[in-house]
Order: sequence, then structure tokens, then C-alpha cells
Amino acid sequence: MLLSKENSIENLICQSLQNGPVSTVSLIGNIRKIRPKTTKQGFYSSLRSLKRGEIIVIHNKRVSFDIRWLKKMHQFFKAAERHYSEDGIGRDNFLNLKDGEKISYSFASPIETDTFWGHALVLLSETLPNLNEPVYLYNPHEWFLLARRESELECIKLITQKRQFLLTVGGKTPLDHSVSGDFDGNKSQYYMADSPLFPKNNYYLNTVGDFIIEVRIDPSLAEQIKQLYAQTEKDITASKEQLKIIVHGKGRSKMTISRDRNKAEKFKKVLRKYFYIPKTERLGNVS
Repeated sequence: MLLSKENSIENLICQSLQNGPVSTVSLIGNIRKIRPKTTKQGFYSSLRSLKRGEIIVIHNKRVSFDIRWLKKMHQFFKAAERHYSEDGIGRDNFLNLKDGEKISYSFASPIETDTFWGHALVLLSETLPNLNEPVYLYNPHEWFLLARRESELECIKLITQKRQFLLTVGGKTPLDHSVSGDFDGNKSQYYMADSPLFPKNNYYLNTVGDFIIEVRIDPSLAEQIKQLYAQTEKDITASKEQLKIIVHGKGRSKMTISRDRNKAEKFKKVLRKYFYIPKTERLGNVS
């Protein structure tokens, strides 16, 4: 929901409605999976608030988006996307970095981090020239497809419209294997390394052209994620729910976006060997 906190009842209602109308009983059940302490009073108060705002309609105990609100939001975001892509979101934006420069950001939670992270990655992939150049990524584990599934799938979809999305993870646990089916083996490819490629389990890396995104999430959260992956053997469903709880918690993260042609090429050299890249893309000029 626009301008609502990620884990608010209103936002969770809107997330549940993305795939179509839902009964009120199913809706509160979906929300309690993420917010177990949600009360009926709080749930129905949020429903009334959304209804007053003409965001949802309720009929025969089924809740759906108001189609007029959806169309209004579609036009709003369509215009915003056009202006942001064309204008570079301001003069001090990371898109204006010169070779050797960098900019850092701090976030209070994994959700805040991932929201801006996805925004930056998609913007770079769409704005930089040389569309033959793939996006290379390294995550200790691809927990985003488990705990942030819709936003991660949307990110992959947007990037693969123009570039290859090549992801390496540092493990082969059952949870690592569980997301392999989300990659088509061509535009989106997924490689599970035998062990982590970098010493610290809170370090994440993306590179697009000359640009590098480096993220260091809270070490305690990274350790919780690591332990959950290591301990999960059969009950993957329960672990997915536990993962959502972990990443919806607090924990400071730092993101650094830099532009460094030589450093980016070194990272790509490490990562590209795991993937099939058509010759025209492998030999493309670095943007």
C-alpha cells in the first residue's frame, strides 16, 4: 500500500489482495501468519480505514481492491517511473557517480534495505547502456525468494526483460535448492556454490556494468539466516515462515554503491564462470 509501513495490517491486506478478491476469513488468516498477534478488532479497524479511503470494497464478506483506485495508482506510478528514469532522481544520485566514486546508505531493517536495493538495481539495469551486459549477483543465500517472494520475482522479471540475471549463492542446503525452479536457465540463471565465496555471511554483492552494489546486513540477522539454512532438512514450509519473521525484524544494514570499472570487472570475472552467457553478451563493452 502506498506510504504504509511494510508490516502494517493495511499493507498486508493490500499484499493479500494483489492476486484477486479474498474472503475476510482467509484474509485475517493470511495476516496472522505474518503478524500472529493481530486481533480481529485491529483487522476490522484497518478494513474500515481502507474502505473509507476508497482503496477497497467489501461485498458478501469478500474484499477486493476498488478498481478506480487501482487505475489511479497505475497512472501515478507510470508517470513517476517515466520521470525518475529520465531525470536520474536528482543531481547527487548514484547514477551520476564517476569512476572511483561511491555513495553509502544506512537502513534500520532488512525490509527497508531490500526495498531501496531492488529500486537501485532495477534502475541501474534499465538506465545503463550496453544491454548485452548481464547483471551479476552474489548472495550467501537467496532468502529474498522465500521471505520477499513477490518483490523479488518482480525485480527478476523487470531485469530479465533487458538483461541476463545471474545469481550465485554460497550453499547447497534444501532451502537453497527450493528456489532453483524460479530461474529459467537462460535469462535468469542460478548457481549454488559448494561454500561461500566471501568470508562474511552478511556480505551481498551486485554488479551492473561499472557499478557495484555492496550490502552488509546486520551480523546477528545474518547469523540467524545462516543457522536456519543449515538446520532445515525437510520442513521447508515452517522454515519459510520463520525466515519471514527474521527479516521483518530490526537490524541495521549498510549499502554502498560505487562506480569502479576495474573492481567491477574483477567481481564479474569471479562470477561469470558459473553461467552460460551468449558470446555477444560475454564480449560486450562494459558500460
